[in-house]
Amino acid sequence: MKYKFLTAVIVSSLATAMLVSSCGKSRGNDPGTEYMPDMYVSEAYEPLTQPEEKPNTINPYGMNMRVAPANTIARNQLSYYYPYEKTPEGYEAAKKELRMPATIERTAKTLTKGKHLYDINCSPCHGDQGLADGAVAAKLPSIPSYATDRIQNLEVGGMYHTITYGLNLMGSYASVLTPEERWCVIQYVELLRTKAKPGATEAAQADTTKKN
Repeated sequence: MKYKFLTAVIVSSLATAMLVSSCGKSRGNDPGTEYMPDMYVSEAYEPLTQPEEKPNTINPYGMNMRVAPANTIARNQLSYYYPYEKTPEGYEAAKKELRMPATIERTAKTLTKGKHLYDINCSPCHGDQGLADGAVAAKLPSIPSYATDRIQNLEVGGMYHTITYGLNLMGSYASVLTPEERWCVIQYVELLRTKAKPGATEAAQADTTKKN
């Protein structure tokens, strides 16, 4: 009896020793034996949705990534925050309240940037000089000239709101122009409408001579 018990103890000890040594020593491509492998190699999760066989039952829509709280602003994206809604009331509020940021000065550099962006995005409809004589305007005669009273008296807040959301036949340019770029375009539009106003050409040209 004692002999059998002693044999069992020895065999058990040897097995335990071999098991421990195999776990603790990995050589070459052999990682050894891992217990609880998920502790070493995490299971990959898709950021938005999971396969049907492994649904996320905690987060909304089965997503693994949490939905950001309402009105959350991404880091370094504060300039994208726009408090005015895409409504007639929001448009009127923007015209009355929104002003060009003090950090965006009107210089030759910003006007040059504004002209570059205007030529790409705006001139096909509004024309090179804002006179509604672009290639698209030939088919859409409702595009207003910058010489009209409405555009001459339009506040910069109304311009920014229109670029951001679009208005009438004009679509939104928020996806292609950053907030800073929108203000640069507005600066150049202000210059064009000043030039479009009778008798104001000299003043408009003088405005381009301001240096950084």
